[in-house]
Amino acid sequence: MNKTDIILKYFQKKDQLTVKNKDYQKTVSSLFTWLIENDHITNDITSKLFPNDISTAVIIAKENGIAADLIKKYSTLILRPRIKDGLSFKKNQIIAEISGKSHEILAYERTILNILQRMSGIATETNRLITLIKSKTSPPSPLLVGEGKGEVYLAATRKTPWMMLDKKAVAVGGGLTHRLNLSDGILIKDNHLKIISNATKTPRGWQAELIEALTPPMVKEARGLIEIEVETEKQANQVLKTFQQLTTHNSQLITHNHLALLLDNFTPSQAKTLLRDLNDLYDLSGIIFEASGGIDKNNILEWSKTGVDILSLGSLTHSPQAVNLSLEFS
Repeated sequence: MNKTDIILKYFQKKDQLTVKNKDYQKTVSSLFTWLIENDHITNDITSKLFPNDISTAVIIAKENGIAADLIKKYSTLILRPRIKDGLSFKKNQIIAEISGKSHEILAYERTILNILQRMSGIATETNRLITLIKSKTSPPSPLLVGEGKGEVYLAATRKTPWMMLDKKAVAVGGGLTHRLNLSDGILIKDNHLKIISNATKTPRGWQAELIEALTPPMVKEARGLIEIEVETEKQANQVLKTFQQLTTHNSQLITHNHLALLLDNFTPSQAKTLLRDLNDLYDLSGIIFEASGGIDKNNILEWSKTGVDILSLGSLTHSPQAVNLSLEFS
């Protein structure tokens, strides 16, 4: 597989984010239940004072955006999307129609809008950044991206208060989901290696701890990709050197798994220099480079020129700006 194939196989799980998937359905159902229970929708003392006929309402966009998560049924309410997930809408455009009992529409109004506004906000910002990168930059040097097409991907992190729903919104906007949960792949971080050091009570150095982490049990748990977080150029070299040695010894761990390096809190210039230096020493054609930490709309163009394959942004999901939507009765 080339880099693009590896990235799409292990970092894009959007096909699992449908109601046909039991885990996703459970996430949606439990979140929705929690939201409406906290809003005490069965005791809407204001709506009870008004008629409860069958009614129709529309959801109107108050600004431009990207539609995300237009679920077609909320309780007994029926939602009819006027636009598909992932498509853009304009200010004052009707994006959906809701029909049902008046009291129920009013009771669910804020919960439905909160979901749509958050998810459309995440999708809109993801799409905006991807469009910005594609319009302002040219692909990185083929020397750095190996067999890949030179495309820089945007991905979600695990800083996702709404978990799978946030991941889906990123995917709808054109980004990668990355891991959906902790069971989704191996990612060795600094704290994992510190556990080894603390257990032995004898500091042996970062590379020795890494080698100990890459034990036979890892072969069983790895799902085709092992990602390792590095914080310095030295650590990146140690990872590649270790995997090169294991390859020489025909390790099953390496034979059956691809490698990804997560560059944590590097600057764009540091990442660019690192990739150039590593390319002189190793074959990087099948190795994925992800960068995370401090990446945002202010420096993403600079990051897109470094040669890394994936840019992970916590800001996409931990502090998204909701799209302004409103519900009005017809």
